[in-house]
Amino acid sequence: MHLKGIDKLKEKIPKYLGWRAKGLGLMLLLAFVTALILMLFVDSLARIFPHVSFLVLVEPILPILGVLLCELIAFWLVWGVWHNRDRYVAELGEFAYQRAMPRAFFGISWIIAICVHIYVPIDTLSAGTPVNPITTMLSKSFLSFLGMPIGFDLAIRIIGSFFCIIIGLLTIRSALFTFGIDYMALVYLYYPAESQIEQHEIYSVIRHPTNFGALTLALGGLWLRFSVYSLVLFLMFLFGFMVHTFFVEEKELRDRFGESFIEYQQNVPALYIRPRDLRVYIRFLTKRGIG
Repeated sequence: MHLKGIDKLKEKIPKYLGWRAKGLGLMLLLAFVTALILMLFVDSLARIFPHVSFLVLVEPILPILGVLLCELIAFWLVWGVWHNRDRYVAELGEFAYQRAMPRAFFGISWIIAICVHIYVPIDTLSAGTPVNPITTMLSKSFLSFLGMPIGFDLAIRIIGSFFCIIIGLLTIRSALFTFGIDYMALVYLYYPAESQIEQHEIYSVIRHPTNFGALTLALGGLWLRFSVYSLVLFLMFLFGFMVHTFFVEEKELRDRFGESFIEYQQNVPALYIRPRDLRVYIRFLTKRGIG
């Protein structure tokens, strides 16, 4: 099957075709693994060095600090794609996007790693059990505090997580096949004259369906663990997306389309689906809305 927009993307990145594309793919996988290992290492610092009293004391906040560090790096990388656009275009012309693309993809790799980390049980890392009892308490499922039997607790969490994963993947898949890999890869951020305004009905119910899909995948991690940690890490992930969406992506759109986009912002949610719009959203997920 020929992926929509792939020819346009290849046209803009001649340097990364053939074996270089495979090399870039390996580097992106390495970036993802590096980010995930970094977060797990920070999570485990107190268990790796249990004789360092300071680390034992601060162990409960180490997972938050690790994710915060990675999130700052990830969104800084993606922000640079917007921030450096005019300079890249002035210096490199038609090859501007080729210069920016690796930075964007590396940032996305780190964002994916942060999403995956939300699924990780903080209290059962391979480095050992927590050395601070607060860490254990913050890792426990909220349902266990209510006295729910472990079997029901686990079943509810798995079902909720599975539902979020399916919805998130279907949303991203539908966005990819509807709008094309060229739009998903932000090609037209660098070549606005070659873009066209999308009139698809999904944009009448949500402004950023792909971002919504990513947040729904992260929500699956919150459901699976259903702990204080997973809640805090999801909220951090959500905050990062909100800052990027409202102050980076939509700044570009406000500058480009002016009052018409501001009016659109006031009428259509950015990152959630209203109950009354579920029918349109379901059509989008089942591909009947593609066109």
